[in-house]
Amino acid sequence: MAALLGAALLVGCTATNVPSPPVGAGATPTPGSPSGGPTAASTETDLPMSAVPATPIPYCDKGDGAAAAGVVEIRPAGWFDQGDIPAPDGFPTVRGRVYGPEGTAVPPHEGPGHLALYEMTPASDAYFTSRIGLARAAAAEPTPVTVCGQPTQVWTTPSTGELVLGWTDRDKSEVLVGNTADFTIEQLVNSAESVSDCCG
Repeated sequence: MAALLGAALLVGCTATNVPSPPVGAGATPTPGSPSGGPTAASTETDLPMSAVPATPIPYCDKGDGAAAAGVVEIRPAGWFDQGDIPAPDGFPTVRGRVYGPEGTAVPPHEGPGHLALYEMTPASDAYFTSRIGLARAAAAEPTPVTVCGQPTQVWTTPSTGELVLGWTDRDKSEVLVGNTADFTIEQLVNSAESVSDCCG
């Protein structure tokens, strides 16, 4: 299933990035469209876009306003929002959403077949730092990546396949948790860069 997200050169949100289509959304994002979202003439494809956009990835250009609750726009085909995640113990201001195929059992909120997005407002690295501590205890390895121009790391736990990625977007901090059964590191970064402030 990981191959369905498409391949992209992920070195930050610059003109060198080619976004994968929002698989399962029924359309391909069109660079230069007002929202970076689908247009009526686009169609779903499992292949990456072939043309390099002339401007940065629209998903990463979110303006200067306050960040609202995020939605992961790029996810595997057939994956949908499966509901809220309760605030993790010790982090009452963290809110979360879980994505997965239709009929996904929730809980659990994480693991194969699940993609969890956690958000903390106002921005704080506390939750991501706590997840890094858990990852280190499980012998996870960090991989340097860039999300919308911000350097960060994806922590991969070989024994479980857990992938943990954290970054800050304006006034909120975000943590995305996936699994190597469903995502490569590059695909998880692509999904992180697709988090939009809307309700799609």
